[in-house]
Amino acid sequence: MDGRFHYLRGGTASLLIDLKPADGLLPRVAHFGADLGPLPHPDVIGEMAPHVMWGARLDAPRPPCVLPGAEAGHFGASAIGLRQPRLLRLMDARGSAQELVIRLAADDDAQAQLVIEYRLSMHGVLSVRSSAQGLDVMRLAAMALPLPAGMDEIVTFGGDWAREFALHRQVLGTADVVLESRRGRPGHDRFPGLFLGERGFGNDHGEVVGVTLAWSGSHRMSVETLREGAVMVQAGELAEDGDALPADYQSPWCHVAYSRAGINGAMQALHAFVRAEILPAKVAARPRPVHYNTWEAIYFKHDMATLRDLADRAGQVGAERFVLDDGWFKGRNDDRAALGDWTVDALKYPDGLTPLIDHVHARGLEFGLWVEPEMVNPDSDLARARPDWIRRDPGAQVMMRHQSVLDLARADVQAYLFAALDRLLADHAIAYLKWDMNRDVTGPGHHAQVRGVHALIDRLRAAHPAVEIETCASGGGRCDYGMLARAERVWVSDSNDALDRFDIQRNANLFLPPEVAGVHVGPATCHITGRKLSLDLRAHVALFGHMGLELDLRTLDEAGLARLSAHIATYKTFRPLLHGGRWWRIDMPGADHHAVAVTSADGSEALCLVVRTGSQALGRGTWLRVPGLDQQMLYRVAVPGPHPTAVEQSMPPALRSGNLKLGGKVAGQRGIPVYLARPETSLLLHLKVA
Repeated sequence: MDGRFHYLRGGTASLLIDLKPADGLLPRVAHFGADLGPLPHPDVIGEMAPHVMWGARLDAPRPPCVLPGAEAGHFGASAIGLRQPRLLRLMDARGSAQELVIRLAADDDAQAQLVIEYRLSMHGVLSVRSSAQGLDVMRLAAMALPLPAGMDEIVTFGGDWAREFALHRQVLGTADVVLESRRGRPGHDRFPGLFLGERGFGNDHGEVVGVTLAWSGSHRMSVETLREGAVMVQAGELAEDGDALPADYQSPWCHVAYSRAGINGAMQALHAFVRAEILPAKVAARPRPVHYNTWEAIYFKHDMATLRDLADRAGQVGAERFVLDDGWFKGRNDDRAALGDWTVDALKYPDGLTPLIDHVHARGLEFGLWVEPEMVNPDSDLARARPDWIRRDPGAQVMMRHQSVLDLARADVQAYLFAALDRLLADHAIAYLKWDMNRDVTGPGHHAQVRGVHALIDRLRAAHPAVEIETCASGGGRCDYGMLARAERVWVSDSNDALDRFDIQRNANLFLPPEVAGVHVGPATCHITGRKLSLDLRAHVALFGHMGLELDLRTLDEAGLARLSAHIATYKTFRPLLHGGRWWRIDMPGADHHAVAVTSADGSEALCLVVRTGSQALGRGTWLRVPGLDQQMLYRVAVPGPHPTAVEQSMPPALRSGNLKLGGKVAGQRGIPVYLARPETSLLLHLKVA
């Protein structure tokens, strides 16, 4: 620790830490935001802060330190809570061009330390984590970060079951914006992420940061405008309601993407970061297989002849993985019994699962299985044998979906679940687990519960590294990066309504790359909303994620099966582009149309989806301006895969024939005219350098 300043650069972002401010104050963030290039004299930036002499102010300014509240003179929200106040000093700071570790020690005890880690990736994503050693902390934020001046508009994500990732936008005022989940998981209503930027920022313009906390439990995120003008964002685990943090506590990571090119820039930085730094390595190493999931076809009515028939049809249309959902284990005929008893139901499967698995494999599909290890039904052999393994709430036991929660803080509970799952995977050729979690966690002790879940998954992955895992929590109740580091797929919502899913997916993709976001072609009439939608629309929406099927294939005639097969073939054709390219949210004129696109890194190819959702201007079309193209190149524009007759009839002849060619500048700035005559229809467009 020789110098006063430490400077990190990555992507379009940079971070400058003043390690030794004047007057012996604790280290502080002097700059986070745009890349400032080489800084031969960082002290210039460090000394540029004005000394405001106005009214009721401290005689000398005390900018927030790296952990606001760790020293006197900060009047905003505290990032740390100690049961016994301690005077902290800088002990050490060590780093490199991409990271910095700061150690603060209590003056009277060098073994009592706070550690703050900063990493700035090549993708422009800053990761921050805090730790306490030998200190009794009640709370400790993962990150407290001052943002560039003028960032006073915030986008947050709420919603509900089957309507996750609902976007809410507001202007910051004098009050703080605080987002909390107390559910023991992030929850459908409190995804741990937000976007913050200058007033009026949009998809393609404005200075923006995207923030997300990699934690699978209760959390707190806050944004406050300090009286002195700084905008401070904090994020961390929420330890309330009697919860206790361990003496040596390490927070989850918090990740911040910076962009001067609007939401799309920050989103693309997060996608690149997740692909390189978060996901298990094998996600990028193989194509994401098309799923067939049995749930909405049969629910709990498992019958070997039906399942074989469904596997035959799934193979016929081009599915690559067959997932047997809930209802396969002993006594599981509805959602009121048997959770916790992870043995195959001998009545439904007298010869075990192997005959079905063999049949699935013979059709060229992998086999996957649904489990919900963290839960138990009171009506189960496990609950009757080990009632002490069930988490207890103060007062009466709180039930949800007829389920209680197993106490994953206990080593013996973890050992039981590992043994049960290990036995399933060792005895069967299972390539994939759909790991569900269908209720909130009530009562205290959320920290230990989440750490126990993570530890169980980590142990299982070490024992079975080839098995892939999907994180599901009655839909999108647990889509955080903490789980994504342990899973290849996220089930974003239980709703297979294509119109709702298009909006849900579009917002979820702000944080989740499309290859990890499972989205299925559901039944013609959605089981949740009751809305009836065309196969083409349902398939087009499913293309733009990790595609799957969740409908009764027996309801499709040969023409329907052939049409679905054609859509799956389209997905497979464009899978490398969809799952390796740059994702774009596209602004569309009017309220009737919405669009997304993905482009190759070099701009030579683009796949766009336009959906007409409304009828406010029924007789009018729209213009699609395609982002991310090479402005100097000529592109051939084509319409891949089947489309409804009404959509095909509205296409210009040159587009229908595949002979339309446009310059990248024309397609990107003037745009492509699109006319969809009816609501609830869609158009897929492919552009490739001619």
